[in-house]
Amino acid sequence: MEKYKRTEVGLIPSDWEVKELGQCLIKNPDYGINAAAVDYDDTLPRYLRITDISEAGKYLQLNKASVNHTLSNLYYLEEGDIVFARTGASVGKTYLYDVNDGKLVFAGFLIRVKSNPEILNPKYLIYLTQTKSYWAWVTANSMRSGQPGLNSNEFKSFKIPITLLSEQTLIATALSDADALISSLEKLIAKKRNIKQGAMQKLLQPKEGWEVKKLGEVGKPFGGLSGKSKLDFADGKFPYIPFMNIMSNPIIDTAYFDYVNIGESESQNKALKGDLFFNGSSETPEEVGMCSVLLEDIPNLYLNSFCFGFRLNRDSKENGLYLSYYFRSSEGRKLFYSMAQGATRYNLSKSNFNKLQVSLPKPEEQIEISNILTDMNQEITALETKLEKYKKVKLGMMQNLLTGKIRLV
Repeated sequence: MEKYKRTEVGLIPSDWEVKELGQCLIKNPDYGINAAAVDYDDTLPRYLRITDISEAGKYLQLNKASVNHTLSNLYYLEEGDIVFARTGASVGKTYLYDVNDGKLVFAGFLIRVKSNPEILNPKYLIYLTQTKSYWAWVTANSMRSGQPGLNSNEFKSFKIPITLLSEQTLIATALSDADALISSLEKLIAKKRNIKQGAMQKLLQPKEGWEVKKLGEVGKPFGGLSGKSKLDFADGKFPYIPFMNIMSNPIIDTAYFDYVNIGESESQNKALKGDLFFNGSSETPEEVGMCSVLLEDIPNLYLNSFCFGFRLNRDSKENGLYLSYYFRSSEGRKLFYSMAQGATRYNLSKSNFNKLQVSLPKPEEQIEISNILTDMNQEITALETKLEKYKKVKLGMMQNLLTGKIRLV
């Protein structure tokens, strides 16, 4: 039966040790280059900054600057090097250098550590820096009177659970395999999204024989909640569609409602099956008029006050789902972009909205196009659900493997 001991880092197997990071390095951590970057030249090393590292510790390749060779000799990253972000909102973020990312020189707001290969596997260390306990340590130790920050001595003091190199390698390999599954699924999702985007552009682009109509001819806009105070939302009983439900989904997610109190004497517009919803303003013109459609009957459902609804006329044969996809396509985005008014915040005029002209196929073709795009959406959603499960499995693996609750030896 496995024996455990209680330590500064929690309960770990009795044959494990706790060491400070500084005890596991071949030299003191060093700070990055403080020289100004030059224009990017593919013959020069690229300049790696804090902002080029994702939350997941991946190199984003966003920076288009490089560093002169004469300034960079001491700052090349090598295999096994890990850099820690030492200041600002990104403090604590880490990146394990990958030779496939090309030649990189690390910037001044990063600290490099080189693990002792006889004590610490760098891949094992990088997974330790993805745990909740690591981020709790960063939060507790990075508080400053100004912006958050950690220096090299503070990073050296970070305590880590250490097992034999052979077990560290097995743990790192198992977690790397999990990362590979996650990465492959993310790439597949990105590919499916691109295919869907291409299909939308092709299917929704106006064609010969399509009928041009003004929106005011096929339906009428209506407003969201009005005259409500904070108290009305404190302990609400009636569901309403939040702003982000509309922004995020072409079809209203009926599992994502907020709640509000509505008095018996109040006159508020209800949201009905088949209604379309639009955000009426945004900080960028590209996001004005994002559309979503309600496809289910939800009793006593209302709409948030930052959006407006659009109800098709009873005799209209237009398909609400088709219109939702259309208004989220590049064709629909161009229409709303041209209508956005403002300087720091952009708004839609309802009178101009009614005058908006759209080119529509026959109703039966609208249904066919909607079905194709819905099938694509459902496939992507299923993959996204699987991705979230994979990520949760990886978190569980980290919790168990990095604390020795599950042993691989």
